[in-house]
Amino acid sequence: MAGGFSLAVARDCLGQADLVIAVGASLAHHNADAGRLFGQAHVLQIDTAPQTVSQGRIAAHSHIRADARLGALALAAAIPARPADWRGPDLARRLRETPADPEPFAPEPGLHDPRDVAAALNAALPQGWELVNSSGHCSYYVAHMPGRPWEQFLTIREFGAIGNGLPFALGVAAARPDRPAVLFDGDGSLLMHIQELETVRRTGLNLLVCVLNDGAYGSEIHKLRAEGLSDAGAVLGRPDFAAIARGFGLAGETVTDLARLPDLAARFAATGGAAVWDIPISDRVVSPVIRRAHPPGRQ
Repeated sequence: MAGGFSLAVARDCLGQADLVIAVGASLAHHNADAGRLFGQAHVLQIDTAPQTVSQGRIAAHSHIRADARLGALALAAAIPARPADWRGPDLARRLRETPADPEPFAPEPGLHDPRDVAAALNAALPQGWELVNSSGHCSYYVAHMPGRPWEQFLTIREFGAIGNGLPFALGVAAARPDRPAVLFDGDGSLLMHIQELETVRRTGLNLLVCVLNDGAYGSEIHKLRAEGLSDAGAVLGRPDFAAIARGFGLAGETVTDLARLPDLAARFAATGGAAVWDIPISDRVVSPVIRRAHPPGRQ
């Protein structure tokens, strides 16, 4: 995965690249991590409408104006085959064993590391369910769920804005009534459309909402702290989303022990309906995206 959500190992590999071929990609700020992701590579773009400058920076150094499929086939035919010697057993082991973000953090007692939450949810939720990853700080962690097919994992990036997770999840649940839909969202984001839980109940949608609740607007508190400013204006407290869900007539659970997730998932699979799982996470764990964009102490 190339972009702001790249694995630590992937960033290392991309940083060593001499040539990057982008097929139909925008090469925008986040997609290329402002050019830092493959900073020493010559970038070639294949597109029907190649774009030299994207969001104020040079996106590609060379261009081939072509249809994505036809351009890729022509390029493959023109380049002699050679062994992919860099992608050997050692790299496969590193990709398999190295955490997406190995940075050490110490969550407060009683709160979860969001990286552990994402791993536990990925292990507990059955294959075949429709997954929706909303925007916001917590979306980085949930994006790292290996083994999930892309066609059943919708990651929302419209304008980089929070608050759009539940509306998208409603659409997915309505379009796929034959299987459960799962929304991963932050507390600040969900509160922007919390009233739509009534829509979920009234329409009988089969939807599970997993709230990574850090009691704040996650991206904002980390940006403010990095600048040495007060985060008070971005702190919400910790709403009891399980109680709110029950107030709307849905099932609600507060998950203080991640070991409960397999049983909760099995119960939801058996009963269907709609539910909200409120998962309290630490606000001290900072995603790599924020750490790179807002290093501590920057003036």
